[in-house]
This record gives sequence, C-alpha cells and structure tokens, in this order.
Amino acid sequence: MLKKHLVPAILILLSLLMLIGSKEARTSKAGWLGNTLFFPMLRSLKAIETTAALKQEVFSLRKKLAEETLYKLALKNELKQYTQAQTISFDTGFTEFVLAEVIGFSGQFQERNLIVDKGMGHGIQIGSAVISSNGIVGKIILVNADHSVILPFSNPKFLIPVMDARTSVQGILEADLSGTISMNMVKLGSEIVVGDTIVTSNLSRIYPKSYPVGVIKRIRESQDNLFISADVSPFTLVENLEHVFILKKEGK
Repeated sequence: MLKKHLVPAILILLSLLMLIGSKEARTSKAGWLGNTLFFPMLRSLKAIETTAALKQEVFSLRKKLAEETLYKLALKNELKQYTQAQTISFDTGFTEFVLAEVIGFSGQFQERNLIVDKGMGHGIQIGSAVISSNGIVGKIILVNADHSVILPFSNPKFLIPVMDARTSVQGILEADLSGTISMNMVKLGSEIVVGDTIVTSNLSRIYPKSYPVGVIKRIRESQDNLFISADVSPFTLVENLEHVFILKKEGK
C-alpha cells in the first residue's frame, strides 16, 4: 500500500515545491530538477527503448542468418549428391541406380547392417547390389515400403567373388569378426602382390564386372599351405557413408 501511494506523493511534493518562491526561484528549481532528475530519466528510457530495438534487430538478423545457412546447406547437400552420382560408372546391363540416404544401423559391431530411406516404392528388390562412388558397399537383404536393409561387405555374412584387376586371379571376398577384409581361396602360387587392385569378378551374379573393391595390403599363406589370403584395404569406408547407390538391372 505504501509503495502504491509513494510515487504520487513524491510528484505532488515536487509540484508544491515548484510553486513556492519567486519566478526566478521557480525557474532555477525547474532547471535543477530537469538536469538532475527528468533529463537522466528520459535518457534512461531512450536507452532502454534503443536496447530493446537493437535486441529485436539482432534476433531478426540471427533468424535470417539461420535461414540462409539452412538454405546453403540444402544446396550443398544437393550438389554433393549430384556430384557423387556423376562419378558412377559401370558396365552395361546395370543402367539404372537409385540414390539412397543412410538413415540408421541394425546389429552390433562388425555384424552391423545399414538402413537406407528407399524401399519397394522406389523399385528396390532383395539381392540388389549397392555401391558408393568409390567402390562396392554390399547388397539388399530386406525391403519394406519406405526403407531397406543393406548387408555390407564388412559383415562376416557377406561373400562375393572378386579378382585381381592386373592378373584376373579369382578369390572370395569376406570379412572376419575382427574387421579384417580378405580375398580368400586364392590358389597357392597365384600371381598377386601387395598394391594390386581388387575388383568384382565376372563370376558375380549381382555386381557389374570390374567394379572397384580395394587394394591388397598383405598376403598370407593358409595353415594347410594350399591357399593364400590377401588382406584388402577397401576403397569404401562403410561407417562413413551418407549416401549409396542401389543398382537395378534392365527390366526390373
């Protein structure tokens, strides 16, 4: 109650004080009150208004900056997808492919599969080959209406015929639970060396012949001394994929 009537009381008191005295005295008091009370108060109010206006302008600029950043990001992602698509080249017979985005994973550790945002509605079928712009990725093992599951080459359940690009020596690409990618079942004495490029074989039923797989980084003999294995450094890092290309055969 006291606070409610305090300001009016002060204003009344100031008004009475202004009325007391001669004209010169009232003028002097008015100047003093203006310099010590009213002008600083007006400046404070103006400063508050200016600060509020500046805050609103900063907010507006930040909003525009965020919108511009999102727009540029969308263009960047679109350009990235287009650029990746232009780097794809493969043999005739696989003239169509579907660009898909990796949206999740299933499974754990080296048995992890990829989930992508394309499904039956985009013509995806079980068994379709999946590639990146650098090399093979895997194959489709499950298809739903709006998404699919990829078994990548890094999963021990994935097997595919491959060959040495230089000598055409054949082998089987597979991974173990430690994450090592190997070209196995290579006959002892075959002409393969460290640094050779490994590609998909003409024996593959899902991949185009000679699509890149990786590079041999080490050669090992099997325990029975009948075969050799070549550890392969793959061209595609499955864990780093954002987009993949799902191949479709003609007429599918």
